[in-house]
Amino acid sequence: MTHRFNVKHPLNELSLQAARELMVDPAFQEAVARKVPGFNLNILESTRTGRGYRMRREVNMDVNIPDLAKKFLKDAFKIWRTEDWEADTLTCRSHMKLNMPAEFRCTIRIVEYDGQVVADHDWEVDVHVPLIHGILARHAESEIRRFNQIEIDVIRQVMSVHQTG
Repeated sequence: MTHRFNVKHPLNELSLQAARELMVDPAFQEAVARKVPGFNLNILESTRTGRGYRMRREVNMDVNIPDLAKKFLKDAFKIWRTEDWEADTLTCRSHMKLNMPAEFRCTIRIVEYDGQVVADHDWEVDVHVPLIHGILARHAESEIRRFNQIEIDVIRQVMSVHQTG
């Protein structure tokens, strides 16, 4: 069963036009990927094609997971992540596979609400562990929310460098 939730982050320092440029800029996206906490980052693909951008990467992350879930992991929590941005619609489809029986999907839309630019994240979490999938999915939501905020903070930091530099 899929667990769904939504997270919104204001991006007051960003205009929609600036977002259209930054979200498909390989240098910007790679700078964000390198600053998000994790280790053994490997950018497998970083390609701009017309008004789109794709990044595929793998990274190990330090997450707080229940002991029950740790039995599925060997050395670390590893994510294989693919993001496809479309500049014209300011939409990203992200898919994350994990080294445990779970996967996450997210559709990100950068939109304007009442004159404020907002990153609107619609998350879907599937944990494929019988009996406890609901518990693990809700726990994953709390970790996703935590890392989502960290990533937004990194995006803001990198934006300030790219917009002034």
